[in-house]
Amino acid sequence: MNTKTTRVTLKVIAEHCGYSVNTVSRALRGDKKLPAQTIEKIQNVAQKLGYIRNNLASGLRSGHSNIIAIIVDDILNHHYSLLISQMDQLLKELGYEVMVLITNLRDDLVLHMINVAISNSVDGILFFPYTTNAAPTRLIRQHNIPFVLVDREISHIESDLVCCNDYAGGYLAGSELCRLGHRRFLYVPGPEKNGSQIQRDRGFRTALAEHGIGDDCIRTVTSVDQFPICADYQEIIELLSPIDYTAIFVFNDQTAYVILNTLRMANFRVPEDISVIGFDRLRQGLPYLPPLSSIACSSTMDIAREAVHALQARIENPSLPYQRKILEVAFYPDGTSGAAPQTPALP
Repeated sequence: MNTKTTRVTLKVIAEHCGYSVNTVSRALRGDKKLPAQTIEKIQNVAQKLGYIRNNLASGLRSGHSNIIAIIVDDILNHHYSLLISQMDQLLKELGYEVMVLITNLRDDLVLHMINVAISNSVDGILFFPYTTNAAPTRLIRQHNIPFVLVDREISHIESDLVCCNDYAGGYLAGSELCRLGHRRFLYVPGPEKNGSQIQRDRGFRTALAEHGIGDDCIRTVTSVDQFPICADYQEIIELLSPIDYTAIFVFNDQTAYVILNTLRMANFRVPEDISVIGFDRLRQGLPYLPPLSSIACSSTMDIAREAVHALQARIENPSLPYQRKILEVAFYPDGTSGAAPQTPALP
């Protein structure tokens, strides 16, 4: 038995309903210059035949695919999944479909994902750069595709940018912990060449230096992209040991929650024994999460909205001056930061 099926094209629909291919195309777009009865008849035939619009062919004809690519490194981090969900909602309101391309924390996959976006003739790209490598942005620009850098900056690259004030965020975390009397710290940084990490690190160390605290009072462990968040309790507590500090600053909330749970399992009291501050304020979008003191913009929707608006403006007017939206951050005390104890606690 021959199970081969033929794709339903505009020509096939035209043959079934007796109209020209051009009329069929206009009817499927809902062209109001056609009689309502004609549109209804053609659309009914298309539906019965199982017609699915060929976006690639349509894009070649119109020069627009109505697809936006979002390129992100870590979909497992709720900070990004919340942002992508909000961006998807806003883009759909503008008539776009969304293609999400994930690099899985691998810098070597970034260029591949950009090639995938280009090969699908996307109208624009919302790009979360994993590192400060400028090659991906050069490739996007080479193909004249509008793009916006989201959440992280790439030094020496002129482009539209929407991110939070990472330097101010790191500075806020350091200042708050010093105000509470902490003098010895554990620091869990972001990926080494990540633009946000560079700025948060600078801000955090500047705040501590202003309080007379040098790098010898800051112990740094593995970065969040290498942190064994799925490991058992014993492996994580060994990574955190020796616990001769009274405060922990973590690059993101995702890892901060793992540390918070591990400390409590080890019978440390938070914040009485050890204070923990994260970054992103995940509880804002996921209120069922336990309390965690954190640094963040007032809303992730602010980032999503500004990024989508910047991309839409760039698509409509490619000659616009580049927009840099640096959103201010605040410290949200939520019960895991408190006054430093007199001596480091023992489990």
